Amino acid sequence: LKLQFLYLIDHPTHLSHTMFIVAVAADLFGRKQNVKLEFESCPTMTELINAVESQYDVMSRSGRPAGYPDAPFKVQTFQVYDDILLRWVDLYSSAQLTNGCQVFCFQPESIWHSDSQGIIPEAKDNVTWTTPVGSPRRARVATDAGVAPALSEKLRSVFYQIDSGNKGYILYTDLRNAFAAAEMDFTYARVGELFTVADTNRSGHITYDEWVRFAIKYPNVIDGLFFRSRDFGPQAGCSTGYSPAAVDAGSMQRQREQELRGYYDNAWQGSVQRERAMGEYEAAKRDADQARMQKEIAESKERRAWDQLYYSPSSPQKGY
Repeated sequence: LKLQFLYLIDHPTHLSHTMFIVAVAADLFGRKQNVKLEFESCPTMTELINAVESQYDVMSRSGRPAGYPDAPFKVQTFQVYDDILLRWVDLYSSAQLTNGCQVFCFQPESIWHSDSQGIIPEAKDNVTWTTPVGSPRRARVATDAGVAPALSEKLRSVFYQIDSGNKGYILYTDLRNAFAAAEMDFTYARVGELFTVADTNRSGHITYDEWVRFAIKYPNVIDGLFFRSRDFGPQAGCSTGYSPAAVDAGSMQRQREQELRGYYDNAWQGSVQRERAMGEYEAAKRDADQARMQKEIAESKERRAWDQLYYSPSSPQKGY
C-alpha cells in the first residue's frame, strides 16, 4: 500500500500546473521535425539548448537511416519567429521567448547534414527531459552503428530491464531508479505523473500491456530509456575514446558553453549588423516613399494648373 501511494505523493495531478511551452523544429536527415518542449518557467538559453540536444539526440538515434553515422546532435544557432515583425529573427536571449513560441534549431553543417528549406509540421506533444552536458549517457557504443530497432523491440527491452527481480510488472521505484540511472531529468513532468498515466487501472504497478500503451503515447520516453541504458556498460564511450569513469563532465560542460558562446556571439554580431542594415533600408524606403508622394502631389498640382490655363473660359486656346 505504501508503494502504491508513493508515486501520488511525488505529484498528485498529471500536468496540472502551468507550464511554459517552446515548440522547437529541426531538420533530421532531410525531414523537418517539430516537438513541444515543456518547462516550469521561461528557460534560460543553457536550459533550452540542453533540452533540445537531449530530445533531438535520441530522436536522431532512433530514426537514423542506414549508412548514416551515429553522431551526437548539436545545436549551433537558433531562430525564433517574431509575432510582431512576422518574420524569423536570430535568437540570442531567453527574453525573446514567449509561451508557445516557435523556434528553429540549426545544426553545424557537414557532409551528412544540411538544413534545407521546407514546411515545418505542427509541433507534437512531448515529455521533456534532459541529460547533463558531458554525461557518459550521451556517449555512443559500436553496436549503434546499424539501423535502430523498432519501437516494439525497444519497449520490450526496456520493460525487462526496468523490471527488477523479473516480477512481470514495474513498480514506481523501478521506474524512478531507471530514470535516475539514465540521468533523465524532467523539466516539467514528474516520474509520479508518468507512472500515473501508465498505471491505467491504478493497481500500483505497470503491467506489460499497460507499458505497451504508454510506449505508444510517449515513444520518446522509451527511446530515452533504451538508448541511455545502452551506455551503462563498460563499453559505453568506447567510440569516443574514453571510458565513462574518466569523463571530466565539468570540463566538457565548460568547453561546450564556450563553444555555444562563440556561436551566439557571432550570431549576435550578425544580427546587429542585419538589424542596422534593415533599419537603414527601411529609412531609405520611407524617404523614397515620401519623395514619390511629394512628386505625385506636385504632378497633380501641375495638371490642375494646366487644366485651368487651357480649358477654362478665359483660356487663350479658346480665343478669348
